[in-house]
Amino acid sequence: MTAFSHIVSLGYRCRTTRRLRDHFGFDTAFPFDWWITPLEGAVAFLRDWDLERLYDERTLREARRWGRVAYVEQPAYGIRLQHEFPMDEARERVLAGWRAHLDAARSRTAHLMRKFDQLDRPDRSVLFVRELAPGEERAPAAVQALRAAVLARVPRAASQFVLVSRSGVEAPGWRALRIDDPARRPWSGTPAIWDAALATLGARFERRAGWGEAGLPASG
Repeated sequence: MTAFSHIVSLGYRCRTTRRLRDHFGFDTAFPFDWWITPLEGAVAFLRDWDLERLYDERTLREARRWGRVAYVEQPAYGIRLQHEFPMDEARERVLAGWRAHLDAARSRTAHLMRKFDQLDRPDRSVLFVRELAPGEERAPAAVQALRAAVLARVPRAASQFVLVSRSGVEAPGWRALRIDDPARRPWSGTPAIWDAALATLGARFERRAGWGEAGLPASG
């Protein structure tokens, strides 16, 4: 089996991160773990790497459902900041006064971005995983752009890429992995479906001295 010092989700959603963490047994966090991130948004953010643009209060948008704030989004990237701000007990709406928590969200993401940058070392063996959102299977150029953006950000790491989709779509430089998990509830999906597919990768997470960083809490 191939040992990886880091296993990193590139989105698109929280389910991807949870299933990777539970299967491989790690808790180290990175920027895309708990956002809802479209392919193009991931590419653009990796290229910009601009914390201030991401959290620019003038451009952040409240997405409302039935008169309540369901989530906060940065339209410049189409990134839904799904767990950045305090929510109600049911995790269905963002509480009033979320703007007061912008500094904390910005600080947390700055830390995660620094950790991502720390992957740029020749002794880092990294498995990058991207789950495609519905409709993204027909966006091969964006898939390739995502891989290129990651390699430009961490060129010295020994990187491998896995592309998760319902149909097992293939792309150059990516290993295709078919995972069809139709469950909408719970948000974390069906562990047995993911575990069976991830086991075929022949990959394992191996914690070694000097390889990893201290993990962050599992969710925002």
